[in-house]
Amino acid sequence: MSESVNYTRPEREPDESATEERAYSSLRPQFFIPIASPVWARTLLVINLVVFVAMIVYGVLVYDDWDGTTNSLVLTTFGMKVNNLVASGQTWRLFTAMFLHIGVLHLLSNLYALHMLGPLVEGYYGHARFLAIYLVGGLTGSVASYAFSPASSAGASGAIFALIGATTVYFLRYRDNFGARGRAIVQNMFLIIAINLVFGLSVAFIDNWGHMGGLFGGAVLAWALLPRYRPPQTVRLGPQPIEEEPRTVQEIGWVVLGLAGLWFAVQAVTNARLTPF
Repeated sequence: MSESVNYTRPEREPDESATEERAYSSLRPQFFIPIASPVWARTLLVINLVVFVAMIVYGVLVYDDWDGTTNSLVLTTFGMKVNNLVASGQTWRLFTAMFLHIGVLHLLSNLYALHMLGPLVEGYYGHARFLAIYLVGGLTGSVASYAFSPASSAGASGAIFALIGATTVYFLRYRDNFGARGRAIVQNMFLIIAINLVFGLSVAFIDNWGHMGGLFGGAVLAWALLPRYRPPQTVRLGPQPIEEEPRTVQEIGWVVLGLAGLWFAVQAVTNARLTPF
């Protein structure tokens, strides 16, 4: 005697359906982007704070000035960007100026921005790329300020704008992967850029060239160093970190090329300043 068998899936309660769907999902490959811990972001926070305290102590000991971070002599001693000194050969000031801050509000605003943006950029780009973007972007801001702004300046703002550029580039490139969150981040970055551009053009003591130079340098280098993702060579069931295309040599080449370009730019600006008309 034969018996017919019905293979139609029986009706299930909603809770049963949801449970089964979760079970099926756990069996499918699920890729995620591994997030790096903000090692360098935190280190840079500490470095900026330590330098600020050192400036206060130096101002008190040498000049009996408790507000040494706004004292031009203290700032110059610690490495503020002063165009005529840079032109005379003290090009290291373009680097050291990135770690100096003029007053508490200047320090706190940049540390807050670094606290918010640093873990985001270092998380998605990784430790080495983050440090390269921060330092090279900050140097680009210093070089732009040296080229186009006669005023002495200091601060991590150029490096902070480099992080803004890197954040914008990353979430523009992978906006489809992050959905509404990615679009919101990009919109916020554009809003921050617009506000700072308007504010910088309307306030005399803001180093707008340093900001825009850092933004440009950070965005360009971030695009060159942008992680390129690919599915893992060995796919397994359940959550699995996605892999990156190995491009270490290329990335080092981009960083070296960027630094070389900045060096030639500094030489060109210095020669123009020293050459009589």
